[in-house]
Amino acid sequence: MHLKRNICRRAAAAALAGLLLAGCTRPAVLQPSEASSLPASSAQDGAGTGSALPARFAIAVSEGSYNPYLNANTLTEQVAGLLFEKLVRISPRMELEMRLADSVTVSGATVTIRLRSGCTFADGAPLTASDVAASLLAAKASAFYAGRLANMTDVQAPDASTVVLTLAAPDSLFAYLLDLPILKAAETASPQPTPSGRYTYGSQASTLVPNPRAPFPEEGPATIWLTPVSDYAELVSQLAMGEISFYLAEETASSAVATSERYFRTNTLLFLGVNGSSDNPLCATAQGRAALSAALSREELAGRFASASPATGALNSLYECVRGQQVISQQADPSRLETLMAGLGYHWDEAAALYCDEAGQPAAVSILACGSSADRVYSARLLQQQWEKAGIQTTLTLADDFGAYLQMVQDRQFELYIGEMKLYNNNDLSPFWTGSAHYGLAVTQQLLDAYDRMRADSSAAPDFETVFAGQMPYIPLLWRGGVTVSNRRTSGVISSVSDLYYSLASLSIAQ
Repeated sequence: MHLKRNICRRAAAAALAGLLLAGCTRPAVLQPSEASSLPASSAQDGAGTGSALPARFAIAVSEGSYNPYLNANTLTEQVAGLLFEKLVRISPRMELEMRLADSVTVSGATVTIRLRSGCTFADGAPLTASDVAASLLAAKASAFYAGRLANMTDVQAPDASTVVLTLAAPDSLFAYLLDLPILKAAETASPQPTPSGRYTYGSQASTLVPNPRAPFPEEGPATIWLTPVSDYAELVSQLAMGEISFYLAEETASSAVATSERYFRTNTLLFLGVNGSSDNPLCATAQGRAALSAALSREELAGRFASASPATGALNSLYECVRGQQVISQQADPSRLETLMAGLGYHWDEAAALYCDEAGQPAAVSILACGSSADRVYSARLLQQQWEKAGIQTTLTLADDFGAYLQMVQDRQFELYIGEMKLYNNNDLSPFWTGSAHYGLAVTQQLLDAYDRMRADSSAAPDFETVFAGQMPYIPLLWRGGVTVSNRRTSGVISSVSDLYYSLASLSIAQ
């Protein structure tokens, strides 16, 4: 597993499609990332956690790699969160926080950023709009950030404190994409740019120390030690040896050497793709898809995963524009299910404990899952249990490997399939309409029009959610969390979708 090759998958749309269909148990440390930290769960203590070493906070780095616009790996992205300040960041509760930006105003296809006054780089040089503009252009040209900024067509700095962006299409949530490191304009191609964030380079090459000119100073360790790693196996082994204190877990990682895992909310959606062209009325009609949804308890599903929350709409429920205003239920609704099934011509057969049609044929669906993904198979079996309990027969179709699974989805050889999509932080749903997740979905012009209104004005998001719930071309299930791992000495790091090291103020390193 080569670090450079595996750390950087989100840069291209093809990589996003792969994540969608293959899914993953955990957001991988070797993939770009993208609620207050959720409750911790204990893992096995394991042996060999470096108890003889002095107490210190150490993180993994890709050696000599500090510029996230030159190096497409998440280790660089993570250390950049300490070295370089951002225009905005997203809190653990998915709230947008202004940082270098004093305000971000979106009007149609124009985004105006007003910068906070008095911010400087670690060497005392003022941070200006020219630095921001150059950083955004470098981000758009980079392998790591190009996808999220594909909608940005122009960047101008009309004065020292103002940056104006032009978008190809309106995006009222574009500010959520601006959690980007800001570098000096002259150093966007430098491997070691001058820091602008909480930490700067220490006198020893393998350390970071607090930046005395940080725009947002924060309590944290006086020294952060940097441990170079070349692949994920080395990352895990260095935790066991005590040379690393904390990291973002890979999707299939064993926690045998970990002492604790913590979870944070992400925009990774577990969903059911639905073949709207199927002969099955439970898939081909909006009423049928609503019936399948009403038969599910998302709350129960979420409880079966280490870190998940019910998906009660198309957008992440923590976002302010939809918070408390989504209409899909967390729990199963047997009364609504009965009404919807009756409208489709199904009645309850007491003897069979099933919904049946007039010919006595039971209501039934089939779920496609990738057989090589234990997590996806587990999800499908949980759905099977719930639907069969509700009176809908369910069969599983397991593809031998991801290639076969992908081909079946693209050929629409499914009624339902288990998918997972890591959405950008502006909750861009275009992959479901025209991109990597559109296969078989019944998408109406009414829904697209509601989506466009929401993209132009986030206050229209509740109306979009109502239209979406009425048509449900795909069935949202869960929002999956990211997983961090620390050794027995380390606790108190708070992470968010925007920054693995969102806060170190509560960091504790045991002796």
